[in-house]
Amino acid sequence: MNLLELLLYGQVCASVIMLFGWLVAIKINNTSYVDVLWAYGVGALGFSYLRLEGQEIDPTRLVFLQVLIVAWSLRLGTYLLARCRGKPEDARYAYLREWMGKKANLGFLLFFQVQAFWVVLFASPFLVLAGNPNPMGLPDYLGLAIWLVGFVGLNIADRQLARFKEASGRTRAEVCDTGLWKYSRHPNYFFEWVLWLGYLPLGWAAPQGPWLLALPVMLYLFLTRITGIPFVEARKLEASGEAYRSYVERTPSFFPRFPKSK
Repeated sequence: MNLLELLLYGQVCASVIMLFGWLVAIKINNTSYVDVLWAYGVGALGFSYLRLEGQEIDPTRLVFLQVLIVAWSLRLGTYLLARCRGKPEDARYAYLREWMGKKANLGFLLFFQVQAFWVVLFASPFLVLAGNPNPMGLPDYLGLAIWLVGFVGLNIADRQLARFKEASGRTRAEVCDTGLWKYSRHPNYFFEWVLWLGYLPLGWAAPQGPWLLALPVMLYLFLTRITGIPFVEARKLEASGEAYRSYVERTPSFFPRFPKSK
């Protein structure tokens, strides 16, 4: 199959899965699980692209890339699943439900299909990575080092935030500003971005390698403008008010640096 066919087949599969996910979400009146489907979906489709297009590359490289995408997908998907299970609908989606009113079910159908498109969008770099003809070398180990920094960093950030939320006596108005959260308001998103940056050295020698330059730009816009930060910060401002405004004034949004004095 050529590149366009692979993308189209991937889109059909992702759309069908998201359709079933939407039907379940309507039945249980909770759309939070769309994030879980997205994370597992990117992993499954990225792995499939590697299997289909990576038959002629170094077997070590193929296994190496498969391990990376599976590790990423399982970690994020399982983390999101644990966050959703037994909980009310995420505040982001509850807000959308209220905003759409009587058209909420139709609106969420379209939203789930947009998520299906994003599954294909973030799985498509693995079609490029599968075309790298070189044996494993120094650029690949550099890419792995960057990937590991991102993977470890986002795990630390998530655990620090979880411990903060689980602290006894904590109120929803309090702001997590310790650990990595002292240097960035969203260190988990920053290290997610770093992780994906690691794929550039891994695929640069592929025929379409330069296209990977779009990956960090696309992910940065995705996290800081489309989803992620705008919704999270709107919720925190509602919950924490002046405490979060003070945190915003002294702490950068994305790229870490030492905070300003209070």
